[in-house]
Amino acid sequence: MFWLLFGQLVMFTGVAALFPVAPLYVSRHGGGAVAVSLFVAGPLIANTLVQIPAGRLVDRIGRRPVLIGSRLLYSLFSIGLFVNLGPLWLLAVFRMLQGATGGAYVPAMMAALTDLSEPGQRGVRFSQMQACEMVGLLVGPALGGAVALWQVSGAFGVAGLLVLIGVIPLSRVPETRSAQHQARTKPRMRWWRERGIIVPGIGLLAIGTVFSMYDVVWPQYLAALGNDALVIGLSISLFAVPILLLANLGGRISDRSDRRKLVPAAMLVSAMCAFSYPLMRNLAAILAVGTVEAVAFVFLEPGLFAVIGDTAPEDERGRMMGIGGFFMFAGSAAGSAALGSLYGVDYHAPFWGGAGALAGGAVICALLLPRRLHRSSGEPGVPPKLPYREGEAV
Repeated sequence: MFWLLFGQLVMFTGVAALFPVAPLYVSRHGGGAVAVSLFVAGPLIANTLVQIPAGRLVDRIGRRPVLIGSRLLYSLFSIGLFVNLGPLWLLAVFRMLQGATGGAYVPAMMAALTDLSEPGQRGVRFSQMQACEMVGLLVGPALGGAVALWQVSGAFGVAGLLVLIGVIPLSRVPETRSAQHQARTKPRMRWWRERGIIVPGIGLLAIGTVFSMYDVVWPQYLAALGNDALVIGLSISLFAVPILLLANLGGRISDRSDRRKLVPAAMLVSAMCAFSYPLMRNLAAILAVGTVEAVAFVFLEPGLFAVIGDTAPEDERGRMMGIGGFFMFAGSAAGSAALGSLYGVDYHAPFWGGAGALAGGAVICALLLPRRLHRSSGEPGVPPKLPYREGEAV
C-alpha cells in the first residue's frame, strides 16, 4: 500500500504540472480558442472512453501489467510533446494518447488499492489516495509554471520524468489479482442492476460535473472580481489543504458511518457552496466557503469508490472501478463543456447548474445508496458480508 500511494503522489505531481501549461502550449503553436478547448478536452474524452475496456483488461491479465505499462506509455507520449516537433494536430494526438493511458491506469490503481485494503478500511485508503493527489496538486502546478518560464514544452518533460520515476515504487507493488479467479466460472455482474455500483456511479458523475466546471469557470470568475493569477493559484492550493489534513480522519468517519447519510449530507453542503459563489464579491468570504466545500469533499469521492470496492467481486474489481471512473470522467467532460460554456451566457448559470447536479446526486444517494456492506474486522463476532455469491448479485 505504501508503494502504491507513494507512486501515485510522485506521478500525480507530474500530471498536475501540466494544468497551467496546456493552453499556453497550444497558443505557442498558433492555435486559437477552439484548438485550446480540443487540446484540453481531448485527453479527458479519451480517458473516459478507455475506462471500461481497461478495467476488463485489468481483471484478465492482472493489475501490475496495466499499472506499469500505462505509465511507461504516458512517459513515452510526454517525450513526444516535450520534443515539440510536428504540426499541432500530431501533438494533439499525443495529448489524447496521454489521456488514454491515464484512463487505463485508473481502474488498475483502484482495483489494486481495493485488493490491498481490508473491508471496513477502504474509506481510509481511498482518502489517503486523495491526499496524495492533493500533495501533487499543491506542488505540480507551481513546478510546471516555473519550468514553463524556461520553455513551455518543458512541463511535458517534467511530467514524463516524474511519471517514469513513479514507476519505480509501483514496481514494488505485488500482483494482487488472486490466482483462483484467473479462470472465470461465474456470470458477470450486471452492474446496471447493482445499487452498490450504479448509485455511486451517479454520485461520481455529479462530482465530476461540478469540479470540472470549476476548472473552466473558477479562474474566469476570480479574474472578473479583480484578482490576479497568483491569487487564483493560491485559492486552488488552499482548497487542497483541508483535504490533505483531514484525509485519515475523513476516511475513518466514512468507514464507521452510514454512507447513505454521510455522502448525501456532504453533497448538499457542496451544492450550497456552489450556489453561493456567484452571490459573493468578497475574496475572504469566497475562500472561507471554499474551505467548507473542501471539508465536505473529503467524504465524497473516497466514500463512493469505497462502496464500489465493497460491492465488486474480487474477479471483477477492475471492471467495476472502470465503470466508476467512466461515470466520473464522463461527468468531467460534460461539466467542462456544457457548464463551462454557460459562463459566457450568465455567470450564475454554471455554479447553479453544478449545485443542481449535486443536489440531484444527493437525493439519489440518500434514497438508494447501500449501507456499509462490511464491518471492520476489529468488531468481534461480526463476520463480513459477502457482496457477491455465485450466480446472484446481493
